[in-house]
Amino acid sequence: MTTTSSPADTGRQFLDADEARVARASLHLTQIAAALVSRPMDRELHARMRTFLDKESEPALASWDVLLARTPDELKERISTVLTAQAVRRAS
Repeated sequence: MTTTSSPADTGRQFLDADEARVARASLHLTQIAAALVSRPMDRELHARMRTFLDKESEPALASWDVLLARTPDELKERISTVLTAQAVRRAS
């Protein structure tokens, strides 16, 4: 399982590659969706959405499928690992 550095880039590993890809895609899509509410006919925004769909959506969907395939026990273990690592980072 490949992991990525924490957002603070402390060198500690929190999310694996699939988790990080899904998190980035979710954040990006949320930003696009929020912008579409206030600027539904913004050409630049439509271009951003097309770029996301062309370049990022398929890898994100593939990673989402990987996460969905995890068993409840695997998910609980990952949640515990990430929360413990974040707690240790905050405490130090």
